[in-house]
Amino acid sequence: MSISIASSVPDRVFEHHRLWQLHSSPMLQACGLLAAAARQLTSSTHLDEIGAVIGIAHGGSTPAQHIAGLLGLPAHSIQASHNATDAPYSPATGAVTCDLSSWQPSAPTQLTGTVLVVDDICGTGATFTAVLDAIRPWAEPDAHFLTCALCRNRGAPMPPDLYCWDVGDWVVFPWENVPAGHPTTPLPSPKQVIMRD
Repeated sequence: MSISIASSVPDRVFEHHRLWQLHSSPMLQACGLLAAAARQLTSSTHLDEIGAVIGIAHGGSTPAQHIAGLLGLPAHSIQASHNATDAPYSPATGAVTCDLSSWQPSAPTQLTGTVLVVDDICGTGATFTAVLDAIRPWAEPDAHFLTCALCRNRGAPMPPDLYCWDVGDWVVFPWENVPAGHPTTPLPSPKQVIMRD
């Protein structure tokens, strides 16, 4: 089943100073920090324990697998696409397509407790919104969703609940190829998780 959602697109911030590159080691450090922060957030608030981790493929699949492993949970995946291409600075289209065929719960209310939804970056927030709208029919009425990303573009009007880097330029992730002719600057090791107010 595929769902398309169109929305107005806020501008992402691209300073065009550099291409950030996230290497594997700081990415794994960020996953550890995000897993610990998600666990701490659910234990220190009224939220139920994390019952599921869902990665937004393709960018959120790898961090979701690492975070789920640290939490002792399986990682699930939902395919969603927003950018027309993976080329640096490509504009967000405003149309997000969610393909639920890779993840179909066996029962209409399989998601319980706190559901952690993971992506590599929150550029505009439209992908998170579309995926949450698509999976809510498979959640118990009292299920709670937490959004989690490695990075958040500073132009995103609604940041994820948990993230590690605020960026103002394009990011190349470990599972992506550096575009030819583009020098990169490594993202520094993460110091802490940023939580949405």
